[in-house]
Amino acid sequence: AEAGGLLLSPADEHPSPPTDAQPEELDIAIAIDRFEAVTEVKVSRLTSRWAGLRTFVPDRLPVVGFAPDAPGFFWLAGQGGAGLQTSPALSAAAAALIEPQIDGGDYAIARLSPQRLHAHVAAGAADW
Repeated sequence: AEAGGLLLSPADEHPSPPTDAQPEELDIAIAIDRFEAVTEVKVSRLTSRWAGLRTFVPDRLPVVGFAPDAPGFFWLAGQGGAGLQTSPALSAAAAALIEPQIDGGDYAIARLSPQRLHAHVAAGAADW
């Protein structure tokens, strides 16, 4: 539920250069059709539509932590369109990394670290 309506995502992944992203009409139609097929809800109108640029890294996990090669630079990226769902947990993890006295909860911080990407690139991994 969102502001008296529903928030529905087509969960599309179309490659795009940085731009003012807009959803494709076909993706919206497919999302509505799939939603109606698995619920008893009929979508009668759209009140708004928007799109965002999604960033991914090869392992499809977010990147959270200080850059190993740029002192003071903190990464919070690679959320791949899941920012709405992951922002509470990722912001807690980020806060705990920036200010260690903050309790960031039980997160697998090492799995999200930019160090993992740096190590793969430095090792010349072909798929990275």
